[in-house]
Amino acid sequence: MFTGFKSSLKRVYLPLILAGLFMVFGSATAGADEELHQLALRTQVKLNTLHNAESESIKIRQFELLLNEEGFLRYRRTYTNGKQEYYSFNLMRIKAIDYLGNTSSGDLSIQTQEDDIIVQTFNDRSGNVDSMATHFRLPLSSVEAEDLAALHNDLLEIKRLLDRNK
Repeated sequence: MFTGFKSSLKRVYLPLILAGLFMVFGSATAGADEELHQLALRTQVKLNTLHNAESESIKIRQFELLLNEEGFLRYRRTYTNGKQEYYSFNLMRIKAIDYLGNTSSGDLSIQTQEDDIIVQTFNDRSGNVDSMATHFRLPLSSVEAEDLAALHNDLLEIKRLLDRNK
């Protein structure tokens, strides 16, 4: 009787141990996913806040900048003449992040490893174009050094978390 009880405990313990391990590692993955989601949301809000749609060199009527927890940054801008530009790339492909400008205005420049940025134009007088690029520039305004440091760190942290979750 005792040996029968002992063998049935073994049958119960194994599923319990496996379930416990799944809960521990599953919650760690869920925590990383939640961290990635919150980081992407915070970075998207910061980029939208600092974006300079009123730049003198480009007249933007409206724009949409989205960053999701899969690491895709999507940016669409519509000019006052109706032309649209669409950019899309994954932050895992970031090679370098720079800022060209001063505290009043400048461009956040993101360089990718290869031609990883999808560029599409619509309603362009010279024709619609689909191409690939290695640089993405986003005009920013009222940027403090702390904002740039936070953006830089957040973008690289998203990249690190995405690399880890591969």
